[in-house]
Amino acid sequence: MKTLRCLAMLLLALSLAGFAQKHGALSVTFHVETNARDTSTFAVPVNLINLNRQAFIEKMPSITEREISGIFPFPASDGTMGCAFKLDDHGRVWLDTLSIEKKGMALVAMVNGRIVCDMLIDKRVADGIISIPNGLTNEDITILKKKFKVIGTGKPAKPTGFERMPQS
Repeated sequence: MKTLRCLAMLLLALSLAGFAQKHGALSVTFHVETNARDTSTFAVPVNLINLNRQAFIEKMPSITEREISGIFPFPASDGTMGCAFKLDDHGRVWLDTLSIEKKGMALVAMVNGRIVCDMLIDKRVADGIISIPNGLTNEDITILKKKFKVIGTGKPAKPTGFERMPQS
């Protein structure tokens, strides 16, 4: 009985250690705007900087780093870095679906829990590429390069993914 209890405690400790964020780990998530009537269990209020309004976004991300198969980092015009993300098949289908169903709503990009940018879903995105146009640090890009296949560098020829609203 004592051995079984020790084994259970060891397994619990190992599973909790697996949930701890490793040094140098990076979380990339995209959250879509939701209904303000959703409870605090499902939605969280945010101030959208680029769209210049307050909104609610889903707590559960629509797209995460698990769907990323490659990256295309580039320097942004504001001195930060941007990055285009090529999604795997699951992410591509999910992005296509949400770009149709949530057109006219906001999509918020978060890195390690901090809001990097908010964008307007203004068109269908069927190619499986989504961008964070700016707001990433050089450290973020270094970690991304270690974690994902780099499929290009420089400045993309045209914006990919969703368009940012101009600030007034």
